[in-house]
Amino acid sequence: MLREVHIIREEIVYERHFGKPLRDFNIKSFISDIRNYHILKSKDEIGSFDYFNYRISFIEEKTLSLIFIFVNELTDVLKDIKIELFKFRKVFMNLYSDLVVAELDKSDFEILNPTVDAIQRSLKPKISLVGFSGVGKTTIANLIANEKTSREYKPFLYGDITTLKIGKLYFSLWDFAGKDRFSFLWNKLIKGSDVVLLISDSTLENVEKSKFFIELIKEEAPYARSAIIANKQDLPDALDLETIERISGLKTYSMIAIEQKNQIKVFKIFADILDLSIETFTSLEPLHEREKLIEDAVLALKNEDFKQTTIIFDKIAKICFEIGDEHLGKEFYTKAEKIKQFL
Repeated sequence: MLREVHIIREEIVYERHFGKPLRDFNIKSFISDIRNYHILKSKDEIGSFDYFNYRISFIEEKTLSLIFIFVNELTDVLKDIKIELFKFRKVFMNLYSDLVVAELDKSDFEILNPTVDAIQRSLKPKISLVGFSGVGKTTIANLIANEKTSREYKPFLYGDITTLKIGKLYFSLWDFAGKDRFSFLWNKLIKGSDVVLLISDSTLENVEKSKFFIELIKEEAPYARSAIIANKQDLPDALDLETIERISGLKTYSMIAIEQKNQIKVFKIFADILDLSIETFTSLEPLHEREKLIEDAVLALKNEDFKQTTIIFDKIAKICFEIGDEHLGKEFYTKAEKIKQFL
């Protein structure tokens, strides 16, 4: 996952944060070390080092005394990071090489935002849903990536892969088949995950059995952030979260996946596990409003209040366009226009 993007001269020229800023990391001191010790010798040499749980990669543009920096998760492949870093520098030089960078304001670099958004999509986090058959993995996957979510769906023989946009971020959601006959593939499918969510049905038998996946995560995705989603918490024999955490050693979140209102709850779990920035996290708030408006629209249609329905559909479309969900925005806009023709 791409967490931060920086362009540095003497001061910060441009920056974007998709995750919370790294603690105790001094960008200016880091830049000084690069220039004092000549870590980068050639124009096209990319430097990279690991800083706690993150990978920091950088490249210079000596003609403008600039350094371009990406901060990623350790799960990201360095070859992929390099491709995007070269691309980012090329876009910047095409736009600004003839200008005096020192005389530009930070707002002058906002034109880079769409490029950075595209890079984030290329380096998006892989979130894997694992667990045995019958625990509710597919129900949770459908809760996350339903018809109200901006998504691209790709089924494969052993599960489903969905690219979805939540707030300002793109994610890759992997839902693996939990049947034992596919177990020989689990280790390969889990590799490269940024987040592994172990789904349990909250029974003692399943929690104990799911220790298998905890060991698999340690072996195949050692840098992944992992947690348990304790599904079916509404059932009488469901273990409480504290007991599940004590048995598993993993942070555990409560869930009732059959309730559509819990979609936002899952998104907040993503935000918590990935340590997302406040800016990204608060961008989920329009989803709350959109959910409420959709409920209001259903009620208006039920009452045959078509004028009110068009008003609500227009509001939903506006929210969709504001958060970048153009597909769903066009859908609600079209519905509103069709109803207006009959009023």
